[in-house]
Amino acid sequence: MKLQVKPDFLPWLKQHIPLTQHMGIHGLEWQDQILVFNLQLEPLVNDKGTGFGGGVAGLATLLGWCYVNLLLDQATGRCPVVIKESSNRFVAPITGDFQMLCWCDDPKGMESFLERYKSNGRARMSLNVEARQGDQLCFSYEGVYVALGNST
Repeated sequence: MKLQVKPDFLPWLKQHIPLTQHMGIHGLEWQDQILVFNLQLEPLVNDKGTGFGGGVAGLATLLGWCYVNLLLDQATGRCPVVIKESSNRFVAPITGDFQMLCWCDDPKGMESFLERYKSNGRARMSLNVEARQGDQLCFSYEGVYVALGNST
């Protein structure tokens, strides 16, 4: 499956989740099966001059949510998506602009998720996210997302 972010997705996101207008997101793209946020540090900076942990964790949650929504958008159409559970680990301070990458560890994860969604009207997917400055891993996250179909 060739994945792409429609040009209207990021403006839609910023309109429907107003907080995203202030989170330093200046790009969203698929690189093969990895979804990438390009991010500015400035809106997330804390009193130490590094990335605020809550903002970084929020962006990781959002990126996973975008991953599932974009996948559904392309395959079947958008539906309600929620985060079921997550965990994160702060590895090194974020000191400048950075990237956040999201992917599914399971090589057949996308296809399995879409098959379950089409047959059951609901499906869950586990995703990984990392924040990186160049080669430096700064933050890692795991989250489980659920597509609820039209049952909400």
